[in-house]
Amino acid sequence: MKRMIMKILIGKFGHEANTFSAHTASYALFTASGTLTCDDKIPPMFKGTPDYIGGMLAAAEEYGAKVIPTIACLAAAPTLSQDCANRLLGQLMSYVVRYKDEIDGICLGLHGAGCAEYTDDLEGYVLKAVRDVVGYDMPVMVTLDLHANVSPDMLRLSSGLFGIKQYPHVDMFDAGYLAMKTLIHAINGKNLPNIAMAELPMVIPHSAGYTFDEPLSSINSYFQEYAAAHRLIDATLFHGFPPADTPFTRSSVVVVARSGAQEAADELAAYIWSKREQFVPESLTPAEAMDRAASVSKEGYIVINELSDNPGGGAPGDGTHLLREMLRRNYPKTIMGYIYDPIAVQEIMERRVGEHISLSLGGKTEPVHGEPIEIKDAEIICLGNGEVVYVSPVHANLPDTIGACARIRTGNVDIIIGSVLHQTYDDRPFLATGADIAQYRYVGLKSAHHFRAFFKDRAAAIITADPPGLMSGDLKRYDFHKMPRPIFPLDKDAAFFGK
Repeated sequence: MKRMIMKILIGKFGHEANTFSAHTASYALFTASGTLTCDDKIPPMFKGTPDYIGGMLAAAEEYGAKVIPTIACLAAAPTLSQDCANRLLGQLMSYVVRYKDEIDGICLGLHGAGCAEYTDDLEGYVLKAVRDVVGYDMPVMVTLDLHANVSPDMLRLSSGLFGIKQYPHVDMFDAGYLAMKTLIHAINGKNLPNIAMAELPMVIPHSAGYTFDEPLSSINSYFQEYAAAHRLIDATLFHGFPPADTPFTRSSVVVVARSGAQEAADELAAYIWSKREQFVPESLTPAEAMDRAASVSKEGYIVINELSDNPGGGAPGDGTHLLREMLRRNYPKTIMGYIYDPIAVQEIMERRVGEHISLSLGGKTEPVHGEPIEIKDAEIICLGNGEVVYVSPVHANLPDTIGACARIRTGNVDIIIGSVLHQTYDDRPFLATGADIAQYRYVGLKSAHHFRAFFKDRAAAIITADPPGLMSGDLKRYDFHKMPRPIFPLDKDAAFFGK
């Protein structure tokens, strides 16, 4: 018997794993980067934002459902330590156990490329824990990142998987809204949808995953038109996430529909397979990237993004390859924003603005990202607390922090150093140390594509550097052990036997 007021448990536990890190992610590291929020603090933080939960809240309000918030935390990091995964899952499950007899359904924001020390499929593990408490009759809808390595258990244990389509992820709200809307319709007796997946023997390198250029711009349009013509609830191309080396690491197509889900998934997967040769990214060294930047004639600032040290994919954020090249060139009006080094920040915070300091910067986490840079007699330009409110379409209006931070100057190069690990989404980390990027010519940052949502219409040019690192777009640099083989583009004998 349905309750007078529909009650739906909501939450977000998202982890994008980089299994090639020599480290595991502690609870402290993950929750700081993921900005853990709990209970009644969730609705006011996420209402009106472009987040998954923002979409869930909007749909629940529109259709008259009451939400019961649990936890919200999402971050890219190395494999979660057993303690970290257990504590976060325990926090989520405490709400599931408490409210299991009061709720009509569950709507969760997961990621799809999560790993812990005891599982290559964190999402499947979480969903199994939920099912063990609420059973298999309760509808459970799930949102996933487009980098999900979708496992059979994710399909088996959920009532619907709703993926985002854009990278940068400017459509998280849409996925959350659709997941909640579909859940409410199912609770109201309109039947659960069918879910189907078609697996592909290929993986799309994240460096080739920008969806606002070709080929993915046209591919997304094709998917949208196909879904409308075939009356599908949802159809998603999941790119896969190579830095999470698991048995499920590959691209896939997932369809949610009232009928014909498997046929649609197979047809769309065959379409993607026919486009596979277009997903071969360019790879520039820092020197090549800086050469190209120096050749730009258009006025304004030029962004050089260090793809391989993107903290948004589990890289350490303290790599020195691009910064070292910037320092070597010493071009006027150069800034790097930002490098993660809490030890260096602590040293600088013991001084005052205007003083000079020598220190060892970066290169403290993963050897592949370069050795520390010995900074000599740099001037301290600004000290800050790192508190920001994003303006990027990816996280607009969400508060965050890069932690205690500083901007120092050595030669012509300004360097922003932060103590909480994030990728750079917009100009807020620069402003946190008083830097107006419009006053610079060469702007270095650590991100793959999310930064483009803010910078693509503002920068004179965007040039990607891809030195060695845990988030390189060159798949030949990875020593895969679990990813299914053969797989394109690594193996030319990869074959697709779908429809």
